[in-house]
Amino acid sequence: MEFRYLRYLVAVADKQSFTRAAEALGMAQPPLSQQIRKFEQEVGTQLFHRLTRSVELTEAGLSLYQDAKGILAQTEQAMQKARRIARGQLGSLRLGFAGSTVLHPSVLQLIHDFRQAWPDVSLHPIENSMPNLVRDLVNEELDAAILRLPCSSSSALAHHLIEEEEMLIALPPHHPLAGSGAIPIEALAQDPFILFPRELGPGLHDAITQRCQRAGFSPRLGSQSPQVISTVGMVQAGFGVAIIPRSVSELHPHGVSYHPIAAEPLTTRISLATRLHPRQKSLQHLIGLLPGQLRITIMQNRMAM
Repeated sequence: MEFRYLRYLVAVADKQSFTRAAEALGMAQPPLSQQIRKFEQEVGTQLFHRLTRSVELTEAGLSLYQDAKGILAQTEQAMQKARRIARGQLGSLRLGFAGSTVLHPSVLQLIHDFRQAWPDVSLHPIENSMPNLVRDLVNEELDAAILRLPCSSSSALAHHLIEEEEMLIALPPHHPLAGSGAIPIEALAQDPFILFPRELGPGLHDAITQRCQRAGFSPRLGSQSPQVISTVGMVQAGFGVAIIPRSVSELHPHGVSYHPIAAEPLTTRISLATRLHPRQKSLQHLIGLLPGQLRITIMQNRMAM
């Protein structure tokens, strides 16, 4: 059965006239009458009673008309849905998050703005370590991921800059330097350092240790924090000192103090990582919300996972 037969059937039934239906369909009346007869032959029964000045549906025609209306309505809905997906107004995005990025105001604002602009696009957040997020993005198990640079990367990825963020020193209650402003990092050479496991974010882990080494010492590694965010709680408990992203300092456990790093500040960048040529229109909308749409394509500099 040809789909257009259903449209012809509905038009004739609605107008109760071949002539008026032909006008509505933008075709001549004789071809329309011929198409309806072919349809009746295919169905194997008469669909219309031809009256002197009008037509009316037979019992079989009425049944087919009701089903045809539903089919046409569902088809139109399917077409509208496809058009909205093509325009990025509908669909879903699998968005990964490195745990250390979820508190940053620019990340929260980006997600808020996207949901306001495209409320019918579902976001499916997935939190994981940075190496796993990169792997899943390359393997197309994620559509995009919010990462903290430096991170293990791939020549198959592009990084769209969200924000550059300062790293701060976090000191436990009653630390001798707690009343200071900016602190030289070498002043912490004798303190135990709390670090997250390197596999969570090799690039950031190495950036912290290398900054200490440039100051003339290797950090005395104490207890590990299971996540970057939980580091602050361990600082409060007195396990040691830590270097954390400024956004994590929004957590205010009692007695913990935060201090800029003197002389040579340490910074990190937060990026929206995508494959090189994102095809989804909704993902292109998300990228378009970034200030200046800055892009840093990582083509080389492959760090060990």
